[in-house]
Amino acid sequence: MIFPIPVFIITGFLGAGKTTLLNYILYHQTTHKIAIIENELGNTALDSIVLSQEKQSLHIRTLQNGCICCNSHAELEITLIQLINQLKTHQIQFSQLMIECTGMADPGSIIKTFLTHDHVSSYFQLKGVVTVVDAFNAPYQFKHFHVTQAQIGYADLILVSKIDLINKPYQDFFKQLAYMNNRANIHPIFNGRLDLTLLDQLDGFSLPSQSSFLCQELPDNPLDAQVNSFVIRRYEPFDLHTLSSLFERLLVNFKDQLLRYKAIFYIKDTPERLLLQGIQQVYNSDFGSPWSESEVPFSELVFIGIALPEQEFRKAFTEL
Repeated sequence: MIFPIPVFIITGFLGAGKTTLLNYILYHQTTHKIAIIENELGNTALDSIVLSQEKQSLHIRTLQNGCICCNSHAELEITLIQLINQLKTHQIQFSQLMIECTGMADPGSIIKTFLTHDHVSSYFQLKGVVTVVDAFNAPYQFKHFHVTQAQIGYADLILVSKIDLINKPYQDFFKQLAYMNNRANIHPIFNGRLDLTLLDQLDGFSLPSQSSFLCQELPDNPLDAQVNSFVIRRYEPFDLHTLSSLFERLLVNFKDQLLRYKAIFYIKDTPERLLLQGIQQVYNSDFGSPWSESEVPFSELVFIGIALPEQEFRKAFTEL
């Protein structure tokens, strides 16, 4: 058994096609044995976990109240710790874990579990959030169910279903999704069919690499999009102390709006780049590799949130 085990969170609104996608993955994935935590409605208790060594996948049904995406995520932690103990004692074996969220779920609390629980994160590594979006019903859902926009904001990979049912070119809809989250890859899917290498390539919760995020800046604001994303680039170095103060202030002032953010910072009198990533008010940072002689040092920040005031953010970082 090789630790940490990769974890994928599958989210999306009711009827978007999450279960169809998961069934396709389970049927066609031959490299990994997959464990599933299925967030379903009902009164399924933790002691009714079903683990079958004779199947390619382990089916784990949770939780008592049918929701692992609420403010209290203790039940998810209990489930994960149970799995860790069973893995260590060789009662079960699997090499990937997938968590299928209920359609009304904001996945933020699930993500926090993997970022803040040291014991869990030593055995499980969150690789990414996969959001399935129903292209046909999305315009109505964006207006009436804001959680659908949050699900897109958290995503590392956006899979668009039912594009054959929409009248306008699907590229227009993809542009709207890119405005909402310009760091996630966006791909159409039909009947859940997915190129499984897209999962293998996901690494959305590692600290940024040496290179730029290569996000596309899209200035126009699509109708009904409350979630927005933008990139800030700068070539002048930051003073670490003033940068830290600004960042802490932004986290406080926009605590109800920030979803995800990543950054590479060029710090004054420091040979290494500073790497940072976060979700809501939870973040981690570390110094990465040194700037090479052939590189032009830079800072690049990606913010995704709910109606974030882009110009206010740009002004704050420009004036440092």
